[in-house]
Amino acid sequence: MYPEGIVAAIITPLKNDVEVDGEGVASLMSFLIEKGVKGFFILGTYGEGILISKDERERMLEKVVETVPDKTSVIAHVGAADVKTALELAKHAADMEIGAVSSVGPIYHKPGKAGLISYYNYLSKAGAPLMVYNNKGRQGYNISPSDFESIIKEVPSVMGIKDTSYDVEQLQNYIDMFGKTHYVAGAGDSLIAVTFLIGAKAHICGIVNAFPEIPLSLYSAVKNGDVKKAFELQSIINRIRRELSRFGVETQVVLREILRLRGIDVGSSPIQLRKLSEEEKMEIKRISEPYIEYAESLR
Repeated sequence: MYPEGIVAAIITPLKNDVEVDGEGVASLMSFLIEKGVKGFFILGTYGEGILISKDERERMLEKVVETVPDKTSVIAHVGAADVKTALELAKHAADMEIGAVSSVGPIYHKPGKAGLISYYNYLSKAGAPLMVYNNKGRQGYNISPSDFESIIKEVPSVMGIKDTSYDVEQLQNYIDMFGKTHYVAGAGDSLIAVTFLIGAKAHICGIVNAFPEIPLSLYSAVKNGDVKKAFELQSIINRIRRELSRFGVETQVVLREILRLRGIDVGSSPIQLRKLSEEEKMEIKRISEPYIEYAESLR
């Protein structure tokens, strides 16, 4: 029912810094679907959902649903600074009949275990399957397997977890403890190969936006038992990540520029994020062209 393998944490195409660009959504989705992506996580970190308005987040989901072959392949992040907005977004997603909604834990203020349970129980009122999103670097604390166990005991609509802790032992504990009954997805693109080798159902991936061929080939290598090939591809992904990190901006800002080089215009990042200079764009072109050529050779 829920998307397995490589799930794209898709960038939100924008125009005028704050508005969802419907044509950009269609272009990006067509590009990813044509390359073989079958699962989509929207409005998370790469989708910059926290930075755009509730109305634009709803519009983004509507545009994605218009273009995707199967609505159940979509998971929408609804986390927000206030619970009312998060619930309204979750209700809108439920009305769209997508696969699930997801949310980071409450941000800025640490909730404790009881607060986590109350928060996800509140979101369950939307009536949609609910995925916990543990992103300790963004929310400011970790949601441990023990916390998750307490949540699912009290909130039966929770169907799984996306763990962006970069803690392999913790992810393995999630898989060992809950993998038979719940959907466990890893994240953090430096760990794609490990995520699948330890048994996670999915990896929610950011770099797939601009280089879909590479993580998809990695997943195929794991399925085919070619561990050596999987780690060769992981090394290439890690190399790309290192080279893109030199610009000192969020990764999706750079991936927008690489997508433009591949003929997909997803606009610029929200107004809150730094824009790239023309010199930086030229350097990104120089760095990325060999990787684009390599990615295209994989198909």
